[in-house]
Amino acid sequence: MTITEIHAQRTFAANCYVVQSREGNAFLVDPGAEAENIIRYLRENRVSPKMILLTHGHFDHIGAVKDLQKEYPGLPVYLSQKDQELLEGDDKTGALARRFIRDLTPYVFTADGYFREGDELAVDELTVRVMETPGHTKGSVCLFCGSTIFSGDTLFRHDCGRTDLYGGSFPEICRSLERLAALPEDYTVRPGHDEMTSIDEERAWIRDLLEKYPCR
Repeated sequence: MTITEIHAQRTFAANCYVVQSREGNAFLVDPGAEAENIIRYLRENRVSPKMILLTHGHFDHIGAVKDLQKEYPGLPVYLSQKDQELLEGDDKTGALARRFIRDLTPYVFTADGYFREGDELAVDELTVRVMETPGHTKGSVCLFCGSTIFSGDTLFRHDCGRTDLYGGSFPEICRSLERLAALPEDYTVRPGHDEMTSIDEERAWIRDLLEKYPCR
């Protein structure tokens, strides 16, 4: 497994991940913006994308999806059905995006499929397992592949995603963080923003958070 981070240079500072199999096929995690940079990487490295996986439906994680599907017809995109409403662009769910974007067209689409807790998706030898981790949004998930977790905006280095937006819940994100901290082994954590961390690195921070803010 080869993981390449393509960081948005001009837009929203989000991390997109290209996760490549031995055969040169890949799944993409959270292509949020600047599709041209993602497409350039795929072309130059002769990588064939097979699916797009979204950790949640916020605009800064989905903005390159439609351009990628134009470049690669039939490329399916998956997320939690609980976050499909965030892709509708209505006054409720599109309010955050409208603070930054005039044209919501690239951010409005329907997913090709929905995943939920325990589902597994495969690209060649790579298997992705879904853990539902609500709190940042209703449908936030973490995606496990090998010894790596793609955590979206659920877990960052010594931080977690905001919960004051539509569909957010601080008690729920605390319960999600508690589940992650209880994992029996260590994982590398590749978040939707900023730098990598690990579950072992974050256990103490999560414990301190839960002691300060009991969420049961």
